[in-house]
Amino acid sequence: MRCPTCGSARLQVVDTREAADATRRRRACQECGRRFTTYERRDAYTCPHCGRDEARIESWEVTPQRALRRHRRCAECGRGYQTLERLARMDIRVLKADGRSEAFNWGKLYRSIMIAGTKRPISSEWAEATAIQIENQLLSRDAFDVDSKQIASLVMERLVTLDEVAYVRYASSYFGEGGIPEMLETINESRVRRERTEIERTTLPLVPTDPEDS
Repeated sequence: MRCPTCGSARLQVVDTREAADATRRRRACQECGRRFTTYERRDAYTCPHCGRDEARIESWEVTPQRALRRHRRCAECGRGYQTLERLARMDIRVLKADGRSEAFNWGKLYRSIMIAGTKRPISSEWAEATAIQIENQLLSRDAFDVDSKQIASLVMERLVTLDEVAYVRYASSYFGEGGIPEMLETINESRVRRERTEIERTTLPLVPTDPEDS
């Protein structure tokens, strides 16, 4: 694991707290002095094959989304599995439509993407990477209060070019309160956005001709 600010691996755990389903560790970078929090789901360290929690770490890697993926070998049944450890900032607040606010929940975002992608070509790896990308995008903002519809829009920007059905499902769950007319509008919007994205992807920029070549 490395410091998200300077990239140093010289880290020290300064505080550990156990929650109902996770362990939160406060870490300090000995290089730049910054502190950050990791959120480790406890069930992620349980062997999915036999349920034991004793395992050895065979290797680890940092994903492009700056999460730490560990390859573990269960000490009981000998089978391998992977765990994912990511950074968590508990000060991101999601503002709901009814005026309430709640702490940002990465797992909730991941599950909502998977529900929209049920029986569609949406893999768990894609949903996981998308949720981490959006979380990192929120962490890079100056303000940590974010409207729930802004998060939905970030998901839709990624779904629109991947699968129309999943896009419509996700969009209708956040913006589809107007019945069939609203649903038809969402479908039309999906097609327009897909066409626009494809045009931008396939259209090459015009290169001005050098006068000397004329």
